[in-house]
Amino acid sequence: MNEREDYFRFSKNGDIHTLSDRIPFNWKELMIWTSTSFIFLIWFLGIGIGIFVATLTLIGYTLYRFASWIYYTELKIDEKSGKITRLKKIFERTQKTELIADKFDPNRFEYSELTRSGKTKFLMNYRTHKNNELLILKNKSDKELIEKYITEKITVYNNV
Repeated sequence: MNEREDYFRFSKNGDIHTLSDRIPFNWKELMIWTSTSFIFLIWFLGIGIGIFVATLTLIGYTLYRFASWIYYTELKIDEKSGKITRLKKIFERTQKTELIADKFDPNRFEYSELTRSGKTKFLMNYRTHKNNELLILKNKSDKELIEKYITEKITVYNNV
């Protein structure tokens, strides 16, 4: 919905770097967006239909935002062991853990260009014996931000 929305974030805890696609649930943003849509829809569609459509919009948008806050994926890169894993989480609890590679190599990241709805997006892959599709990036600056973080901040110590 929002082009400048924070839809991924990096964090570091000790030797582990985490790329999370959890979208924060912001009540203030939810109230502003829904109240604006209420006014706009009532003004254009009239009182009865406008309230009905605005209520459906409120319910749909709230469910969408809540679901994207509940269910999310984390990519963990361990500098010490060199492992890269993907965790699928629901309410902070890990539901599925997938080992992507035993030995992290920043050169294995690939970014495929996608065109959707007239906009150019990028699919972030980590190439091993299979394609590991990790995240869809909204624009080139997000792609460059991730590339810069990976090359500058992640240093794998495991030289076996």
